[in-house]
Amino acid sequence: MLLGWTAAAMLVAGSAQAAAWTQPRGGREVIVSLHRQDSTHGFDLDGEAVDIVDYRKTELQGFAEYGLSDRLTVRAQGSVRRLHTRNARETEPGHFELAARYRIASGETWVLSSESAVRLPGGDGDPGSAQRGSSDAEYDSRFLLGKSATLAGKAMFLDLQAGVRRRDGEAPDERRLEVTVGGRPARRVMLMAQVFDVASVGAGQGPFEAYRYRNVQLTAVYDLPAGWSVQAGAVGTASGRNALRERGGVVAVWRRF
Repeated sequence: MLLGWTAAAMLVAGSAQAAAWTQPRGGREVIVSLHRQDSTHGFDLDGEAVDIVDYRKTELQGFAEYGLSDRLTVRAQGSVRRLHTRNARETEPGHFELAARYRIASGETWVLSSESAVRLPGGDGDPGSAQRGSSDAEYDSRFLLGKSATLAGKAMFLDLQAGVRRRDGEAPDERRLEVTVGGRPARRVMLMAQVFDVASVGAGQGPFEAYRYRNVQLTAVYDLPAGWSVQAGAVGTASGRNALRERGGVVAVWRRF
């Protein structure tokens, strides 16, 4: 079976989402990551790049998950971020997230799960930018499908996630689709290509207009002894409407128990 190593967390700028696989009973994983994104352009209503006030975000995230049983995994995530524009600098807490993932069904090389999460507000953020989120509570529900296989004798996996994020306050709800393809070209190395597609469900109230953006992330994870791993990669916004065009990177340290 190829399921164990694919239960690793998937990192995306601003958030950390788990894969479809659940932890075994008593299994634990902790990830500390540093994200840095810069944006000198955004996307207008037609998806064309336009100049904006330069924006930079640096975020330190902590992520932990624990297997209450072989079928049920709980996780928590929190962060501290620094937002920097031409006119202001601010350090604030990000959202704190609590989630539970339940394995609905599984086979030799596949798994189907559901996950529900509550994201509690941190700092005020900036309601004018979709990717920076809102300063109100959010509720995420999704289905997750994972499939492992071999290609040319190398372990591979595919992780698909689709769901809705409901948001309090003036911000609109969001539809979310996430696709991850990963593989191990060598025993200690895992490569991942990820696409994160976010679209608002119409427009919100106040300054919140309808928006959409698609982030692409490429990372490599190297396994060290005693359950440690290190990760590094790049992330960027491939397309969008009424959204930031971000470019940046992520580095992380993983520890499995």
